Amino acid sequence: MPGTALPTSWTSSSADGPGVLALPPGEDFFDEVASHVLSRWPGPDLSGLRVLVPALPIAAELRAALARAAPGPLLLPRCDTLRNWVGGEPLPGVPQPLPEAERRVLLHEALRQRNWFDEAALWGIADELAGLFDELTAAAVRLPDDAADFAEQLGRAYALRASAPLAFEARVVHELWRAQSTVGTPDAAAVYRLRLAELARRATAAAETSQPPQPLLVLLDAAPDEALAPAEGDFLRRYGAAQPVEVVHPQAREARSTPLLATLAAAWPDTRESAPIGERARALVSRHAQGTLTGRLALMPAAGREEEARAAVAQIGAWLAEGLRRIALIAQDRLTARRVRALLERERVLVNDETGWLLSTSRAAASVDALIEVAAGQAYYRDLLDLAKSPFIFSDIGEEDRLRAVSSLEASIRAKSATSGARIRRALLEFDTPDRPLGFLLLDRVEAAMARLRAGSAPLALWLERLAAALDAVGMTEALASDAAGIRLLELLAARREELAGNASPFSFEVWRDWLDRELEAASFRDEDIVSPIVVTPLNAVSLRRFEAALLLGGDAAQLAPAEHAEFFNASVRRELGLATHEDGERRFQRDLELLLATVPRVVVSWQSRRDGEAVPLSPGLSLLSTLHDLAWGDDLYRPSPPMSGDAVDGRADAATAPSAAALAAPVAPPALIPRRVSVSAYGTLVDCPYRFFARYVLGLAPMDEVSEEMDKSGYGERVHRVLERFHTRCPVVADLSHEEALQALRECTDEVFAPAVRDDLLAVGWRARWEKRLSAYLAWQRGQEAGGWRWERAEARFARALPLSDGGAVELYGRIDRIDRRAGEAALYDYKTQATEMVKKRLADDVQLPAYALMHGNAAEAAYVLLDGDTVDALPDRGSRALCEEAAAQGGRLAALFEAMRAGAALPAHGVDRVCRWCEMRGLCRKE
Repeated sequence: MPGTALPTSWTSSSADGPGVLALPPGEDFFDEVASHVLSRWPGPDLSGLRVLVPALPIAAELRAALARAAPGPLLLPRCDTLRNWVGGEPLPGVPQPLPEAERRVLLHEALRQRNWFDEAALWGIADELAGLFDELTAAAVRLPDDAADFAEQLGRAYALRASAPLAFEARVVHELWRAQSTVGTPDAAAVYRLRLAELARRATAAAETSQPPQPLLVLLDAAPDEALAPAEGDFLRRYGAAQPVEVVHPQAREARSTPLLATLAAAWPDTRESAPIGERARALVSRHAQGTLTGRLALMPAAGREEEARAAVAQIGAWLAEGLRRIALIAQDRLTARRVRALLERERVLVNDETGWLLSTSRAAASVDALIEVAAGQAYYRDLLDLAKSPFIFSDIGEEDRLRAVSSLEASIRAKSATSGARIRRALLEFDTPDRPLGFLLLDRVEAAMARLRAGSAPLALWLERLAAALDAVGMTEALASDAAGIRLLELLAARREELAGNASPFSFEVWRDWLDRELEAASFRDEDIVSPIVVTPLNAVSLRRFEAALLLGGDAAQLAPAEHAEFFNASVRRELGLATHEDGERRFQRDLELLLATVPRVVVSWQSRRDGEAVPLSPGLSLLSTLHDLAWGDDLYRPSPPMSGDAVDGRADAATAPSAAALAAPVAPPALIPRRVSVSAYGTLVDCPYRFFARYVLGLAPMDEVSEEMDKSGYGERVHRVLERFHTRCPVVADLSHEEALQALRECTDEVFAPAVRDDLLAVGWRARWEKRLSAYLAWQRGQEAGGWRWERAEARFARALPLSDGGAVELYGRIDRIDRRAGEAALYDYKTQATEMVKKRLADDVQLPAYALMHGNAAEAAYVLLDGDTVDALPDRGSRALCEEAAAQGGRLAALFEAMRAGAALPAHGVDRVCRWCEMRGLCRKE
C-alpha cells in the first residue's frame, strides 16, 4: 500500500519525504500495519528495516503480527523507540549531555543564590524547572543544522519571551532557562536535537555515496503533529528526503467510520458547539440498530475499596476461567491495585507489573532510610530498633547472632526506658543479659555509621561516599547486593556518585537527605522474572496493544483524569510560557481512553461509588458515554459485580478462618505449651481471665514493656520504690536520726533517683514534687513501724516455691517482694502502692498478690500494702498471722487446682469482668464483645 503525501503542516519542501498511513484503531490495527509493511518491504529478510515504536511492548505486538501475516519464515526488523535509537551509540562531533543529576544541583544552587524561595522547597522546584526547560526547548528549537544553529534558535526564543510581560513565576522559569545555557555543557534536550541532526546528516551522506538504503518505519500512537516534537518531525522529513520512511498512526477522529468510533466521537465531540446529546443519540440509532458498546464496556460501581478489589479479582478469575491469557489491569487507583494483587497472589496467581514499584517503597530503601533516620535522630530508640530488625543489617555476623544482638539491645532499652544515644549504652551496661556483648557490638557499629553520616556539609558525591561507608559499617552492602531492589538501589547510588563527582557545591545533612529521598521516589524497579497473563500497566501504555480484556481500577472523576505533577508552577505559568496546559493533557488522556475502548474487546471500569460516606461520581467522560448509550439504545452500560466463584476469587480462604460472631473464645492449652513457672502477676491474670493467661503465657503473645519517653504513674511508682530502697539501705533505723536528718537523707535519695528523669523530661519535676510532699508522712509511718518493734531488713527480695500437682508434676510460683521487715523472728511483707486508696481497697476482696507473697515466703506474720499516695501513709489490710496463713494456703491450693485442670484439658474461657477487660490487650482476640 503506497504512502500518501504528508499533511500540509508536516510536509517538507522536498518533493520526496516520508509516506504517511492513517489506519482505524481497532483489534486488527497491527495486522493492517503488518500487511502494509510486507507490501512495502517484501520479506523474507526485514533485518535492514528499522522500526521505531512509541513503547517497546508495541514492538512485540508488531513482530507477532508480522509473523502471522508472512507466508513463510521471516527475519524480523530491528525495533526500538525513537529516543533510545537516537541516544544509542556515541556520535562523533556530538558532545555528551550534562548529567541530569548535575543539572538539578546547578538549578538548586541558582535558586539558593537568588533567595527567591524557602530552602526546603528548592529540590522540588528544581525538579519542576528541569521539566519545564525541556518543554521550552522542545517547543522553541526545531531541528538544528549544528550546535551553532541550535544556540542561535535558542537565543531567538529567549529574546522573544524576554520581550513579553511575564508574571513572577513565569519570569523565574524564563530567567533560569536562559541562565542554564551558560553552563557550557549542553543538557540532554539539547544533545538529543544535535543527535537527531547528525543522524539526518548521515542518512543524507549515505544516499549521496550510494550506500545500502536505511529505511525507517515509524509507528505512532497519535497523529504526527500531536505525537512528535517539532525537531522530531523535522528529523523525519530530512531523513525521509534521503531514505525510505513510512509513518503509520491511528486515524484522526474526523476520518473514523466504524460504529464504535462513531459512538465515541458522538460522546466526546471535539467542539463545544456540537449538537445536544439527545440529537447525537438519535443520529446514532438511525445508523446503528444495536448498542456499539454493549458487551464491550461495563461500568461496575463498588461500595468501598475492599469490595472493588474483590469484584476485580472475581472478574479476572472469570476471564481466566474462559481461557483469556492477555489481561490488562489498569491501575488508576494504585491502592486498590495493590489489594487486588495481594488477593490474586494469595491464590497463587502472579501479576506482571510493568509500572514497577517506587524504589522508595522497597524494603531495601526503607532499611537505608532507617539508617539515615537513626543518624538524624541521634539513635532514637524506635528508629534504632527498626534499623536493628531490618533483614539487611549485620548480614555479616550470622542470622542467629544478629537476632540475639537485637534481643539483648531491645530488652535493655525497654527494661531501662532508654530513649536515645548514651542512655541506650548505659542501659546495656546496667541490664545484664547473656548476649550483652553482641548488643554492644551492634551498638558500636551503628555508632560508627552515625559518625560517618553526621559529619559536616559536603558535596553530594562525598555524602554518597559517606553513605557507602556507613552501609559497610553496619554490614548492609552485601545483603543489598543479593536483593533485586537492593541491587537497583546500589546501582543508583553508584551512578549518582559518578555523575556528581565533579560538583563541589556543599550541602548540609538535611538538604542531602531531601535530595536522596527524591532520588528514591523518582526511581523504580520491577521483577523481570514474572511471566503472567495479567499485566499491571498505566492507561497510556495500553494504547493499540492487543489485550483480550482490560480492567480499569479507579474510574471515578478524581482518579480517571490526567495526572497533575505541578506543585510550584501552575497552569497559568505554563500558559504564559506557551506550553501544554491541563486542557491539552485532558485531550491526550481522552485519546488514550478512546484507543483502549477501540482496541480491547472487553473493558470493565470499576470505582468506589462511596467514600467516607459521600457519593463518588463516575468520571465525566464515561458518564457522558453512559448517558449517550442509554439514550440511544436503552443501555447505560452499568453492570453488577460478577459472582464470587472460582478458586481464585471465591474468598473461601477468608470464610474458612473467619470467626463466628457468637462463639466465645475458650481454648484448651496444649500440654507442651503450659508453663512450668508462673509469676505472681501471671497467676493473677489466670484468676482474672483464663483466656488472657492463655494468650499471654501459653501462646507467648504478651507485649513487651513500653519505653516511657516521659514520666507517667508507673514510672513514678518505680522511682519511689528505688528511692525507698536506697534510703533504707543507708538508714536502716530511722529512730537513730532526728527528723531533720532523716528528712534530709530521704530528700538526697529522692534527688539522686529522680535526677536522670528530670534531666531528660521536664514533666518529671512535677512527679518529684508530688513525692516530696509525702516525705514527712512516710517518715512518720516508718517511725510508727519501728515503735512497734519492726526493723527494715531488705528490699526487692526474690522468692519462689514449687507446688506439687496430683498428676506427679509441679508448678513453680515466683515473684519479688518490695520490702521485708523483721521483729523478734517474725517477718512482715510489704508492697508499695502509689495508687489511690480506694482502688487498693477494691482489690482486697479477692486479693491474690499478698497471700501469694506469704505462700512463697513461708513464714510471714504480716503482709500489707503500704499506701503512699495519700496525705498520710497507711498499711492495708490489718489482719493476724493465722488469717494470712490460711489465705496463703488457699491460694496455693487454688493455683495447683487450676494447673491440674489445665493439664487435664480444661478450657480457658474469656470471662474477665469489665474492670479487667477495659485495659486488656487481648480484647481483640477473645471476641467477648
